Amino acid sequence: MHFFITTTSRSWVSSRRCLFRINPSSIFFAAIATAVSSSSSSWKQQLSVSAFHTTSAISRISSVDSANKSSSSRMMSSAASEVQNVIATIVDNTTNNTNDDSSTTNDNKIDVLSTSMTSKDFLLSYPSGAYTTARTCCDGTRIFEWEAHIQRTASSVSSMMQENDNNDSDDDRIQSTLTNPMSLRKRLDAIVRAAIIQYQETNSDKNTEETNKAKKDDSQEVNNELKITALVGWNTKKDGDKKEDDTKSSDNDILISCHISKLPSLPTIPVNVEIRGSPRTNAAAKDSSWVSDRAPLEELMKSADVEMNELLLTSDKNEIFEGSQTNFYAIKDNTTLYTADEGILKGTVRTIVLDVCQKHNIPVVLQPPIFTTDNNWDGALISSTSRLALPIDAIYIPKDGQPSKHPTDLYKEFNIDNSLAKRIQSLVAKEVEDRSSP
Repeated sequence: MHFFITTTSRSWVSSRRCLFRINPSSIFFAAIATAVSSSSSSWKQQLSVSAFHTTSAISRISSVDSANKSSSSRMMSSAASEVQNVIATIVDNTTNNTNDDSSTTNDNKIDVLSTSMTSKDFLLSYPSGAYTTARTCCDGTRIFEWEAHIQRTASSVSSMMQENDNNDSDDDRIQSTLTNPMSLRKRLDAIVRAAIIQYQETNSDKNTEETNKAKKDDSQEVNNELKITALVGWNTKKDGDKKEDDTKSSDNDILISCHISKLPSLPTIPVNVEIRGSPRTNAAAKDSSWVSDRAPLEELMKSADVEMNELLLTSDKNEIFEGSQTNFYAIKDNTTLYTADEGILKGTVRTIVLDVCQKHNIPVVLQPPIFTTDNNWDGALISSTSRLALPIDAIYIPKDGQPSKHPTDLYKEFNIDNSLAKRIQSLVAKEVEDRSSP
C-alpha cells in the first residue's frame, strides 16, 4: 500500500484511500500541505489543468509505446488514471476547506492518500513552484544538508516571484512567509517528518525482509535511504480575484507538498552522459516547470543505443554549464577541477565537492568546461543528491533531435580507475554523514 500525505492549514476531514494495489517492492509516498481560502477556486482550476496536461502527456507516451511495450503502456495508462484520482481528491478537499467556516489557518491536519506516482509525476501533477530534492543518510535517520535545502528553496521562491514581478500586498505577505527560511522550515519539517514516519511504518515488514536477506548474503547491502522531493507553491491573486473583505493571512494561498520514495541505487558502470540542450532560463531558481521543459530531451535520451544517466546543457560557445539534474565537472591534467560558477543551480553536493577539493589541496577553476575536438580532459564527474559525486565513463554528442548512437556519437571515454574523479567521489561520500541533520 502507498500513501499520499496531505496537510492543510484549515480543517479537512482526514481520509485514507488506496487507489489500487501494486507491487510493494516499489513504494512511493507523497505529502501535500495546502492552505486555501476564498481564492481556492483558482487553486482548483490550476490543479485540474495540471492534471489534464499530465494525464494527456502520459497517455500520448503510452500510445506511442503500445506497439512494443504493452506492459509499460498499461502501467503508464494506470498512472494517468491515478493522477486524475489524486487531483480530484485534492480539489474535493479544497472545496470542503472553503466551505468550512469554523476552520482556522493554524489548525494543521494531515490527510493520507495512496499513490504510486514517481517524484517526477508528482511534480508534473501540480502547478509550478520552487522545489528541492533531498536525501537521507545513516539508514534514513538523517537528512543531508537539510538547512541548505531550506535556504535554497526560499531563495528559489524569491527569484521566481521577482521574475514574475509580483508586487501586490497579498503577494508581499506570501513572499515574506515563503522566503523566510525559519518560517519555511517549520512548514517543511512538519510535512516531511509526517511523510517519513508513515513511509517507515508502512514499509517496516519490507525493510525487515531485506535486512534478513542481506544477513544471509554478505555481498548484499541494504539500502534504507530515502529520496525527499519537496514542492512549495503559491497562488497570487489577480485584480478580479480580490474581495473587499479578503483580509486572510498569506497562509491562504500557500501549497506545500512532499513526495517520499526509496533512494535509487547508484547507476551501474559504465556511467554514460550526452551533451544535449541549452541552459535553463532562470538557473538561480529550482522551478518545477523545468521538469516538464526537459521531458522531450529525456525521451530522446531513453532511446540511445547505450543507457544514459544524464544530459549536459551547453551554450553556443560549447561551454558545459550543468546537467539537467546535476552539476558538472571536468578534470584536466588529472590534477585540476573545472566547473561553472555562474548560470547554474548550485546544488548542495556541489558545495561539498568544492569544500573537499579545498581541504585536500585539489585546484579548482570556476569557469565552465569547454568541449572541443582536441579535448584534453582526463576525467569528468556529475553531482546530485542521489548520485553524490559520480565519475563519468563516457560522453556522447548526438545529432540534433536524434538519440545517441554507439560508437558514432562517442566523444570521450575515461579510465576512472585510480583517477582524481574516483578520489573525489570517495572524499565526498565520507563528508556526507557529517553534514546531515536528524
